[in-house]
Amino acid sequence: MSRWLLAVLGLAIGGVLGSCATLSEEQCQAGNWRAIGMTDGAQGRPAGYVSNHVDACAEYGIGLDQALYQAGRAEGLQTYCRLDVAAEEGRDGERYYGVCEGNMGLAFARVHAAGQDIYELEAELNSIDSEISSLVRRLGQGGLTEAEAARIASEIRSLERDEDSLRRQIRLAESRLRAIQRQEQLRLAQTGA
Repeated sequence: MSRWLLAVLGLAIGGVLGSCATLSEEQCQAGNWRAIGMTDGAQGRPAGYVSNHVDACAEYGIGLDQALYQAGRAEGLQTYCRLDVAAEEGRDGERYYGVCEGNMGLAFARVHAAGQDIYELEAELNSIDSEISSLVRRLGQGGLTEAEAARIASEIRSLERDEDSLRRQIRLAESRLRAIQRQEQLRLAQTGA
């Protein structure tokens, strides 16, 4: 392999690896570990996520102040560990890493799971919508036999029934989410969490 090709390959790999760093050299030098921890906590990142920052800053010969980072992360988790966030994160399809503790952790997980159910149903609905659009376009293109057009029209009607069913399931899942949120708020209030 030529040196030129090796140099280009090396730059490409370095660019990819460099783009994976969680912090820039400037961020590492600034050392605002409490704010970085707070951001990670507020985003619900797991405790082990700090190792990404340690690795990123190690590339520049800079160490991370674990105590400040952990204090900031704990503060950020107070922003994250709320039931409204659990519902929103679940509905957005975001992963929950089990970062909330105790009764709040249990409540967060239940609300998040109910929100995740809605996300999954909506994804299925979007998939069916796309499939219907594709079939409608196929019908509009013409050049189909009567039998092919009838089969496609029948398939569209079947998918529309599936859509209606999914919309009903989504409405039920939204009601379930609200009910679980209320139950968990009540349970947390009773336990003093």
